[in-house]
Amino acid sequence: MDGIIFELQSRGGISRIYKEILPRMCDLDDALRITLFGDKRKKQALPEHAHIDPVNIPTFRQFLRPGSLWMPMITKMRDSARQRRLGSGSGQIWHSTYYTLPQNWAGYQVLTIHDMIYEQFAFLFNTRDDHWVRTYKRQCIQNADVIICVSESTKNDLLEYYQVKDKEIRVIYSAYSRVFKPINKDEIIPDLRNQKPFFLYVGRRLHHKNFVQMLRAYSIWPSRDSVDLLIVDRTPWSSGERRLLAELGIGGSVHLQLNVSDLELCQLYNQAEAFIYPSLYEGFGIPLLEAMACSCPVIASRIPSTIEVAGEIPFYFEPNSIDDLCETFNTALSLGKNTPRVQQGLEKVKDYSWEKTALQTLNVYRDFFT
Repeated sequence: MDGIIFELQSRGGISRIYKEILPRMCDLDDALRITLFGDKRKKQALPEHAHIDPVNIPTFRQFLRPGSLWMPMITKMRDSARQRRLGSGSGQIWHSTYYTLPQNWAGYQVLTIHDMIYEQFAFLFNTRDDHWVRTYKRQCIQNADVIICVSESTKNDLLEYYQVKDKEIRVIYSAYSRVFKPINKDEIIPDLRNQKPFFLYVGRRLHHKNFVQMLRAYSIWPSRDSVDLLIVDRTPWSSGERRLLAELGIGGSVHLQLNVSDLELCQLYNQAEAFIYPSLYEGFGIPLLEAMACSCPVIASRIPSTIEVAGEIPFYFEPNSIDDLCETFNTALSLGKNTPRVQQGLEKVKDYSWEKTALQTLNVYRDFFT
């Protein structure tokens, strides 16, 4: 298995999946052995288990700069170095964490598709590196023996963009950490106690996340003076974002909190008036489960993956309507946490577990040898 995702992400949904399921898969099958190929310069720690063997493969990036210019050459050199360590792969399974292919591989290949963002928003993802991702993704799809999709929505998008009629496709849902749960007010760390009511946004501030649209809706919402907007992300404000906040007149009401741990995030979900998930497109949506598991009302754009994952638990709005989002702010705030949706959300998240995800992925592996 190529652990490249741990070099690309310091935190994120894709790396979270593998970090959660790989040790569980090893616990479920004592015969399973995972060799995790990667670079020494990782952005986060690898999943740990006695049956997971990390192997460092040089990336050559330090010798070929800028990386964006030399990416095709870097990839070929890395693939060659990895191939010398891998061998033919006969009787083994290759499962890349993010669209890499072994050369001259005689074994089986499993591919997980997390979303179709690079295809849906190709006009935004148009750099040399973005083209590299799409190229290798297509090659991985063509070579895969089994393709795992994280939702039926992602499977449908895959079928729309790629010719995969002769491929076996399985849908295996992601899940959420059991850290996320309802807690009492006296369990909240003093430094995380918010005196003023707030809506919560969690994640990157990208175009397809509909972040700017959410800010514009919040700026014209009549009740915004009584409810702050808290953003949890890992990158500071850009100069352009600061200008936008000033132009909208909401700089004093929108707050950014960086590098929040899961335990801290749980406490924020538990305090929030509602969690806002305004995305134009998602492959799955782990934060939806986290919020529902914390008894936090959810405001969400009406997109296929969110409907699939969360059902009718969220307060939905049309993703391109600012007025609709403002009205949903009012609805969520007026109903609060007393709505039956909150209890229904606690029941809904019981359908998802990393143990289930791990077992279903392990069964994909097992099927090659039965």
